[in-house]
Order: sequence, then structure tokens, then C-alpha cells
Amino acid sequence: MEVLAAKLADLIWGPWTIGLLVALGLLTTFATRAIQFRRFGHALHLLKQGALRRDLSSAEPGDITPFQALTTAMAATIGNGNIAGVATAIAIGGPGAAFWMAAIAPLGMATKFSEVFLAVKYRRRNPDGSILGGPMVYLADAAGRKNLALIFAFCACFGAIGAGNLAQANSISLVLFTEFHIPTWLSGLLLTGLVAAVILGGIKRIGSVAERLVPSMVALYLTLVIVILMINARAVPAALASIVSSAFTPVSAVGGFTGATVARAIEYGIRRGVISSESGVGSAGFAHSAAMTTSPVRQGTIAMIGVFIDTVIVCTATALVVVVTGVWSNGELSTAMVASAFNADIPFGGLAVALCSMMFGFTSLVAWAYYGEQALRYFLGGVSIGAWYRIGWCALTFVGSIYGVKLIWDVSDFLIGLMLIPNVIGLIFLIREVRSGVASDQS
Repeated sequence: MEVLAAKLADLIWGPWTIGLLVALGLLTTFATRAIQFRRFGHALHLLKQGALRRDLSSAEPGDITPFQALTTAMAATIGNGNIAGVATAIAIGGPGAAFWMAAIAPLGMATKFSEVFLAVKYRRRNPDGSILGGPMVYLADAAGRKNLALIFAFCACFGAIGAGNLAQANSISLVLFTEFHIPTWLSGLLLTGLVAAVILGGIKRIGSVAERLVPSMVALYLTLVIVILMINARAVPAALASIVSSAFTPVSAVGGFTGATVARAIEYGIRRGVISSESGVGSAGFAHSAAMTTSPVRQGTIAMIGVFIDTVIVCTATALVVVVTGVWSNGELSTAMVASAFNADIPFGGLAVALCSMMFGFTSLVAWAYYGEQALRYFLGGVSIGAWYRIGWCALTFVGSIYGVKLIWDVSDFLIGLMLIPNVIGLIFLIREVRSGVASDQS
């Protein structure tokens, strides 16, 4: 089963996928007139306004504020992929994988803008008053591709289960077992209870929790990383040089590292960068379509800054820590490798990683619960599934806590890849609409 899952993940994330995503990033960059560079400062301004609760959006249509939409989307992206996923990518692709993670980010920002622009523009109001939005809606209503919309919704349902639930729960239980020998079944029970307490309140409670928890967890994690880098300040230049050089030259086997080609570094770096930021996957459209706003361009501008924070800042921070401490070649995977890096320089470093892993994974679990529910609701023709879906989600959280890591990450990569295909096709069909929307914006 593990061999099959690995082959499927490699197939869906092969060279053709990487080329397609790069081409899409270039296409959306051209269509938006390089909005990720041109309006980067404005995006930071909007982020500041939202963080200080000065976005003045409460009177506009939607379920949550624009800042809550951003933090909900970031809750989904800044998960254990930023810890476990980055470490696994470097363990397989070498330090150069970190370079390609960051390199793909600017193109991902333009893609993310385009996805959110379309998601907000074509969102629907359900009979019960809630918002329904995301790639399946703009695929059906704007592109006229109802079959693709159903395919996306189907893939999103299972992608949510794999990447948003099973993988996150597994990473949390793994680090708790590694550092504190807590049985996975016990950590699974505790995690399931916490998830239930949030998601049973719907998107408004999820948005409220994300608004408070996401900035705090990012600040905590980056503070710890800065401490480690200061302790290893003399090794930082060499670590940066290693990341850049191994992005373009093969890396020989050393320690527990089996060696990697340049192609492997590119493949795992871009794969992890895209999965971490979810640019091209379309999932951020679920959260941002619930924002209180009348401007798709403004919300898209807010959304694209999430890619920068997620990939350029948080993923790079993890990469620097595992490379500068030398643990990248010790043969470990996932959160276990990052825990080793933290333990090398910080007293109770394993505890710090466990705390960050729990926070990152927990926020992803609650955000992806909403994503999966939205996708399933569309697939079922708008029928509300409410509490039954959320109960099932919590049950799967427990299941994810007790399964092996390699299988879950490979299955998750495959499922996210399946979501990507119909969304990319839809974006290509609608690229003129994105272009005209940006050109006519007066904000």
C-alpha cells in the first residue's frame, strides 16, 4: 500500500505538474500585471488594517471579516506541512529543496490572487443564509464547466480528509509520542475533543479562533527559530550557501541521507511549496469567499500575502533550522527531524516543537473541516449536512492519529494533486476575466 501511494504521489507531482504550475504562475502574473510585486506594499497595509480591526467591513456581505478569512486560509496552509512537510522534503530532496520552495512563492502569489478574485466574485448565498464559494462555483458559473466543478468538489472532499485531517493529526500524535511517549490513541482522543469544540460552531467560530491563534503561533514559532539561528550565527552563511548550491548540483549521500539529484530537489521543493501554500489548488477560495467584502480585487490582494508568510517566511525558517543544525542528514523524517534541531540548542526544544506542531496542525484541522464541508455541500447539490459531517470529521481525526506517517503524506500529496487539475483548467479558461477585473479596479 505504501509503495502504491508513493508511486501515485510521484505520478501526480511529476515534472509535468511542476511545469504546469510554473506556466500558470507566469500566466497569472502577466494577467494581473505582476500584482504580487506591484501591490505588495498595499497588501501589507490591508493586512495591518485587518490585524488592528480597522478594515471597516462589518457592513458588507459575508460571514467573517476579511482578516478572519485570511487567517482561516492561513490556518489551513500553515499546518504541519511547514514543519513536517519541509523536513521531509529536505530529507528526500536535500537542502536545495528549500530554495525551490521559496522560488515558486512569487508565482504562487499571483495564482492565489486569481483564485480568490474568482471565488469572491462568483460566491453564492445558500437558502439558509450562509455563503457557498470556491473553485467549484466559479468552474460551474463562470467557466460553464459543471463536470469539472463536480470533479473538483469530489477531489476536495477527499483532499480535505487526507491533507487537512489525517496528515495533520498524524504529525501531532507523532511528535507527542516521540518527545513525551504519549500513546497515539490518547493524543488522538484529546485532539478530537478540541477539534469538535471549534468546528461544531461553524465558520464564524472557526474564523474567530483563527484570528487569535494564527498570528500567535506564527510569532511563537519564528521567535524560537530566531533564537536557534542566533545561537548558530556563524553557521548561517554556510547553511544558506548549501541551500543555494544544492538547488543546482546533486547532493551526495551523507549520514542517514541517501543522496539527491537536482531534479529531485526541484520536484520535492516545488511540491512542498505548492502544497504548503496551496496555490493552484484553489482551497483558499473556500475561506475568502466567506469574507465580508464587495471587492474581489481587494480580497485577492489580501489573500496573496498569505503565500509570502507561509512559504517565504515560515517554510524557509524551518529549512534554515534543520540545515544550520545539521540534522537534515540524520535519516529522520517529519516533525521528529525538527524536534531534533530544536533539542540541539534549546532546553526543552522538543516541547517547543510539540507545542508548535499542535497549534499548526490544530488550526489546519479546523480550517480544512470547513473546506471539506463546503465541497461536499456543493457535491450534494447544496444540501446542508451540518452536524453529521462534523462528527465524521472528528472521528477521522482520531484515525489519523494512529496511522503511519509516510503513507499518509503520500496519500495526501496525491489527493491535493487531484484537486489541482480541474482548478488549473478553470483558471486558464477564466484568465481573461481576471485580467479585466484587475484592469477595471479603482481601489
